[in-house]
Amino acid sequence: MSKNLTLRDVTPHVVEPITRMVDIGGRSLALTCMGEGTPVVVLETGLGAESSEWDAVQRKIAQITRVCRYDRARRGLSDVAPSPRTGLDMTSDLHALLRVAGIAGPYVLVGHSFGGLLMQLFAHRFADEVCGVVLVDAMHQDQFDIFGPLFPPAAPSDSAELQKTRAFWQEGWRSPNSTTERIDFVSSIRQAREIQSLGNVPLRIMIAATFLNQPVVPQAYRAALQERWQALQMRCMKLSPQVFGVE
Repeated sequence: MSKNLTLRDVTPHVVEPITRMVDIGGRSLALTCMGEGTPVVVLETGLGAESSEWDAVQRKIAQITRVCRYDRARRGLSDVAPSPRTGLDMTSDLHALLRVAGIAGPYVLVGHSFGGLLMQLFAHRFADEVCGVVLVDAMHQDQFDIFGPLFPPAAPSDSAELQKTRAFWQEGWRSPNSTTERIDFVSSIRQAREIQSLGNVPLRIMIAATFLNQPVVPQAYRAALQERWQALQMRCMKLSPQVFGVE
């Protein structure tokens, strides 16, 4: 490996997580850390999720090293921020948060769904501070183009949830008003497409049964959608020559 992933200065004791508000320049973000040691693991949530959803994972990781999660602007306990928000805006927030909080790298970045796209942007922008990336069913910059047309045609029997999901994946995502965080997906996707490589950073890819377990999608469509999703996730392998597992 080109970068050292050895855990050191590890404590066997795990205390309760501590949440604090960190001012990053006129507004604050909620940061929750626990455990001791390096590298520091940074957890990034997916779309529509709160960082507290990482609690069980954070407690496990804290048994071997320090691990932090945070609420993005307009989520959880964090303050609002000027919007619309792009991926570069959000990764700038995270970088400022870690700097002001005195949490030095190297970082192992773990991103779920939309958080996976953000962690790719962070790793690309701040490569010298990153020693590993884990993509957990990560958002891919091509996913809306591929999956929007694959949703089943509208039918009178469609549930309200299916109508809402189809509308978001087909066109709704283009509007920042479609999300609580007022995300500018059009710009964020363009930013992600500029990333051709993350260098030699160790990379792990984890794929969930996203469509197989999606109750709003009719059963007859789930297997084909899942197959496409897995193929899309595998494209992330090109980001690094050091891919340590796909599961």
